[in-house]
Amino acid sequence: MNKKQVLSLTGAALATVAGVSVANEEVKADANVTTDNAQTQVQSQTADQQAQAKVDQAQNNVNSASQATSAAQNELNSANAANSAAQSAVNDQQKVVNSAQTSVNSASAAVSAAQVNESSAQKNADQATPANVQAAKDAITNQNQQISKDTDAINKDDQAVTTTQKNVSSAQATVNSATAKRDDQQKVVNQAQDNVKNATDILNNSSQAKAKVQDSLNTANAKVNNDTNAVNTKQGEVNTATEAKKNADTDLSKAKDAEKAAQKDKDAKQAVADQTKAALDTANAAVKDAQAKVDAINDKLANFNTITLPSGYKEALKAYEDYFSDPNYNQAKSKELSDDVLKYRDLAMSQNKFKNNKSDDKIVDISNLDSETRAELSQFVALLVNQVRSQVGTNSIISSPEATEFAEQVAQNYNKDNWNSADNGQHDQTALNTSSSQLGINWDGENMGLDQTIFTTDYTVLRDGTELPTSTKQTVNNLKHLIYDDIVSMMFDDADSAWVHSTNFAGIGSFVPSKQGIGFSMDKYFNTHYDLVDANEKVEKDAYTLPSINDLVQKLSVAKDNLSVKKNNQASKQKANDGAQADLDKANQVLVATQGDVDTKTASAKTANDNLTKSQSELANLQSQLKTDQALQKQAQANFDSFAADVATKQANVQKAQDNLKAEQGRLAIAQADLDKANQALSDAKNVLAQKQQTVENDKETLKADNDKLAQLQAKLADLQNAPKLLAAAQEAVKDAQKTLDDAQSKLTAATNKLNDLKKTAATAQTAVDTAKQKVASATKVQSDAQEALTQAKNELATLQQKEALAKQVAEQQAKLKAQQEAKDNGYHVENNNVVDSKGNNVQGWSVKNGQMVDPNNAVIEQSKPETTNVTVNGKGEVKPQTIVSAKSGVQVQTKSIKDTSVVVATTAQAATTVNQTREQYKQQLKSNNQLPQTGNNDSAVLSLAGVALAAMLSLFGIKKREY
Repeated sequence: MNKKQVLSLTGAALATVAGVSVANEEVKADANVTTDNAQTQVQSQTADQQAQAKVDQAQNNVNSASQATSAAQNELNSANAANSAAQSAVNDQQKVVNSAQTSVNSASAAVSAAQVNESSAQKNADQATPANVQAAKDAITNQNQQISKDTDAINKDDQAVTTTQKNVSSAQATVNSATAKRDDQQKVVNQAQDNVKNATDILNNSSQAKAKVQDSLNTANAKVNNDTNAVNTKQGEVNTATEAKKNADTDLSKAKDAEKAAQKDKDAKQAVADQTKAALDTANAAVKDAQAKVDAINDKLANFNTITLPSGYKEALKAYEDYFSDPNYNQAKSKELSDDVLKYRDLAMSQNKFKNNKSDDKIVDISNLDSETRAELSQFVALLVNQVRSQVGTNSIISSPEATEFAEQVAQNYNKDNWNSADNGQHDQTALNTSSSQLGINWDGENMGLDQTIFTTDYTVLRDGTELPTSTKQTVNNLKHLIYDDIVSMMFDDADSAWVHSTNFAGIGSFVPSKQGIGFSMDKYFNTHYDLVDANEKVEKDAYTLPSINDLVQKLSVAKDNLSVKKNNQASKQKANDGAQADLDKANQVLVATQGDVDTKTASAKTANDNLTKSQSELANLQSQLKTDQALQKQAQANFDSFAADVATKQANVQKAQDNLKAEQGRLAIAQADLDKANQALSDAKNVLAQKQQTVENDKETLKADNDKLAQLQAKLADLQNAPKLLAAAQEAVKDAQKTLDDAQSKLTAATNKLNDLKKTAATAQTAVDTAKQKVASATKVQSDAQEALTQAKNELATLQQKEALAKQVAEQQAKLKAQQEAKDNGYHVENNNVVDSKGNNVQGWSVKNGQMVDPNNAVIEQSKPETTNVTVNGKGEVKPQTIVSAKSGVQVQTKSIKDTSVVVATTAQAATTVNQTREQYKQQLKSNNQLPQTGNNDSAVLSLAGVALAAMLSLFGIKKREY
């Protein structure tokens, strides 16, 4: 609540609380208060409107800020979505780039591998000379002979293994026998030990020992009898096994003889088959060569390169050339005639296409073309130029060694002058003139193709889109393709050069001699030279016969006849070889059968030998056992007989038994030594066998290595014989691999560019997100500030409205007080349901409702009563205790002093009792007396302000007035 409003309300409160008009000045002051109140209302209304406008504006600001925040949030949401989509697109594209990079790496590796293969194929092609081919064939023959030796070595060493195996078996038998003898001797020693004990027992004359000796004698007799039967039986088995082994050895010997005979027959048949195979190979090669010649001629016929002039072209070209001699020559007309020639370009380009020839797949080094290749290319140039001249109707041109040599000399002089026409755009006339002086040949003209870029970059130079490989190694076919492209371009797309190249080739113009030659060369910058010279006697010498369709047809006929002869010879050789191979197959079958029989007989002989060895070993063991048991029998009998001898004899027998024990122990040591020796012999035999077996394995490895080498030699021969095809395939593979790599790199580049674009988009999207976040933060702050301003404006409006409501109440109360004062002053009262003054006159505008007076403002006014009001306020703003005197009894009521509340207690003559009033009770009294009401929650403030006003204005004096 501002200061002005407080003062305004304070003034109203003073007038209301006093409730009286103390003088004329006071009435005037009261009137002034009313006027000021009206002005305050007007001001308050204006302030209310302003406050409401401020609230409305604040609300609008909040609404706008809210919309801006919502829009910013929507923008942020959209930016986030766009950013997420952009980042997702980046991630997806990164996968595409990674995949493309993998493809590039794979394609690059494939190119490297293809280039290695091409290098190998080129090396192979360089080596594919007749001498090398024959050397490869000779190497194969020698290798076959080596393989035959390897086979013989294996057979020989196999036989050594067999022999050594027998030695091992024999050594094993010896070990077995020695082991048995050692074991038998151990038994003898054991028995000798028993004999010593028995002799001692006999010496001691032990009855128990005697009984034991009797038992030993009985047992020994029984064992000797059994051993004898076993030996007889085993001897029969040995006899049978011996016969079986003899028969098996005989069968094996026969089988080996048959194998030797079969091997000899097979070797003979192999020699014949080798001869017939060699003859057939020669015949096949001859047929292949003859067929290749036929195919080459057919290929040349099918792909005979020609240049066809469109109808009307030659006339247009002649008209253009002839116009130069027109006395009325002008540039515009010349341009028109040039355009007439140029209009045939597209048609000519479409109907003249180069045809590849397989026979021209030979690889040459363009940095050092050999004379044979230069001659071939010069003839190709002359062939194409003569086709043009034949259609134009001009003299044909010749190709010769001297014309070709002149072109080569020109290229060398260009090289010497370091003249690259591709850079300076001019011909080196010094080089041309020098060549003429050097060779004594006049030059007439020179056309050049500036083609060097095709050999330094992978550049599509030919009009049909063909990409020549980036290498100085080119096929003759590629060079002819280049020449064809040069000539076609110069003939039909030469307007920029005033059709000079065209007229040179066409032989049009007065400067063209009747006889003209042409040669082809290539300088170190790989520019092509087509040099035209006067065909003097030197140039005409040994002129080449240019290829023609008729010539090719005749050559084809001869080649076919030759092919037919070669095929007949091939058929004869094939028949002979088939017979020889059939005989060889039969011989091989017989050999295989005999070898199988030898294997079977060898196994049977081994089995028979093993059986015999086993039976003999068993017989030896039985015989040894019999011998041992007989000795034991003899000893047992001697022991038994010893019981009847005298003591001296018995003592001698003990000594004899002890001596015998020592002797047998000595024999046991010898038997053990024999066994050890046999074991060593067996170990040595096994070692020898292992060595022999390893030798066989080594032989087999050698045979395998030689067979592998044979396969390599055969593959090498095939590579040499197919060198052109292999090289062409390798070159094609390089081109394909390079194209794949180029495609992969293009895709990678495109994918990377797209990824970069997407990254930029993603960065922009992220920036948009950041910007949107800033906008949201800014809009949120603006909205918060606007909301705070709205709240403040609303609070201010509410405060103002409260003030205005209070001001309204004050104004109404002032009006009511005025009317009440008017009623008191004039004695208004109710008579006959009318309001009349003290004189009984009706008061205009006043009425009566429910027995009460109602003023023109529709306020109920009490009728006037005589009363007295005493008010005392001290200098501290305190209302001092007052006495209200009743008109009837004059009883005084003492009230409590109230500080800082400004509660006013009135004194009335009609009061009959004394009461203590609180502030609330006083307010209620004022209300019931239609005095100033207290507004809302601001009653304390109003009363306080009223009290302060009373204190300030009335100080320590009292007011007292009595009226009707």
